[in-house]
Amino acid sequence: MTLSAQACTELMIRPYTVEDTVAGRLLVGLRRSKARDGVDADALYNDLNTVLDEQHRPTSAEISRLADRFRQVTLVLIELVPLTVTPYPVDAMQLLIELRANQPCPQRSHRHILRFALAIVDVLDLMGDDAP
Repeated sequence: MTLSAQACTELMIRPYTVEDTVAGRLLVGLRRSKARDGVDADALYNDLNTVLDEQHRPTSAEISRLADRFRQVTLVLIELVPLTVTPYPVDAMQLLIELRANQPCPQRSHRHILRFALAIVDVLDLMGDDAP
């Protein structure tokens, strides 16, 4: 759908606000929208439950797949956290980034994916209502 010149002109001359309350509501909506667009929340929470479930230990293939997905989620969190968490959680984010960069040997992969999942949960908790 293309907009006509008339419609574009009307959009450009609409009144806008500089009120903090209105801008704040808009910013919250944009943050939540970005979080929903960047992360499939249901899949993320299923992955976290898979790792943190004491009754089930993921296989090496599952761990590899989960680590790849956690690495993708970390990229989104790196973008969202500065917008949603004040003060910036330096330690939590540094740990998350370090875990993303690690490629552990197979003998340590279960411990690594468990730490990775817990680090993600920690950051999601810090994000509160703005979490995906």
